[in-house]
Parts: sequence; C-alpha cells; structure tokens
Amino acid sequence: MSDLNLKAEQRSVTGRKVGQLRREGLVPVVVYGAISAPINLQVAARDLERTLHAGGASQVVSVAVAGGSKHNVLIKSVQREPVSHSLMHADFYAVNMNEKQHVSVSLVATGKASGMAAGLMFYQSHEMLRIEALPADIPAEIVMDIEALTLETPIHVRDLPEVKGVAYLDDPDEVIFSLITTRAGEAETAEEEGVEEGEMEPEVVKRGKQADEEDE
Repeated sequence: MSDLNLKAEQRSVTGRKVGQLRREGLVPVVVYGAISAPINLQVAARDLERTLHAGGASQVVSVAVAGGSKHNVLIKSVQREPVSHSLMHADFYAVNMNEKQHVSVSLVATGKASGMAAGLMFYQSHEMLRIEALPADIPAEIVMDIEALTLETPIHVRDLPEVKGVAYLDDPDEVIFSLITTRAGEAETAEEEGVEEGEMEPEVVKRGKQADEEDE
C-alpha cells in the first residue's frame, strides 16, 4: 500500500461561500463511497497538490480528519480554475480495502527501442492504463521496457509485465508502443523506390546515322 497521507478538517462552509476557503489556500472536498454518508472536508491546497504529484491521482491516500476519523480514499476527480489551474474542488472516494477497484494508472516507457533508426519515430498510444486491483495493490505507474520494439514488432497490452495483484482491463491486442515512419522517412523511401523503378525501365538506344541510311 502507498504511504500517501493527507490531513483534513471538517467543513461547515458550503455553496458560494467556499470562495473564501480558496482565498485562504484551502480546497473544499467531498468524501463519499464506502461510508454511511458523504462528508464535507477541507484540505490545504499545497498539501493536496503535493499528494497528487506523489501518486495520489491513482493510489490510495490515507486522509486523517482533525478529531480522530480516518479514511482510505481514491481521489476520483479534481476541478481546477481554467486560467490559473489552481485547485477548486476535489472528490474523494472512500474504499473498502477488501474490494477490488477499477482505476487508471500512468504507463511509462523505459529503455531504448532496438529498432530505432533514422526516419523512424517512437509513438505511445496510451498515457494511462485501466487496471483492476485491491486498493493496497494499486501501483503508482506501470513501467515497460521497450528494448524489443521494432518497426515490425510493436508492443501490445498483452506484452506488459505482470504486476502482483494487478489485472489489465484494456484489450490485450491493443498496440501501446510502436515505431512509425516520419514524413522525412516516407519521402526518402519513396525516392529510393522511384530510383529502383527507374532502373527497371527499358533502355532507349538512339539509332545511329548508318542505321538510318540503311533503312533508306
């Protein structure tokens, strides 16, 4: 299980009045899920940002509420101000640690593709992967070594490493890493093919003066 922790306080302010909380550096939060009733909390914006960057976007976070209660949650969603991107609101989903969850985690490539060459470009079709796991088994990210990647051999979901307690939910045949030909590479290939085709054309031989005279 992750060691992510977040301190929170009970929140009595709701509605439009939460604007004052934000001006004080606090973020209004609602906790729902495996609890008897939703709870209104407030957390420090700085602490929540730090938790998100440390893996809280997918892993379980232990939320300690002033007064003694504690909740294991998944941060289901956050709302940000469109211009400044400052945190506006967050939804925390309280989980039962004995029930498997469906979450999305980051997919990270490591290593260097053995088939990389001039005119080719590395392409990653998925930034996130959908998985199923118990809350304690949810990893911060899935790391895949792409050394075996070539133009002819892409990497599929089925090629991902086995992670204890984790099941991949995406289509096993879906391509997640591949090498593709760039425009420059396509132009170079077309030019080479053009030369080869030219070499196959019949050679035109000019008739000499003597041959012309004989025809006459």
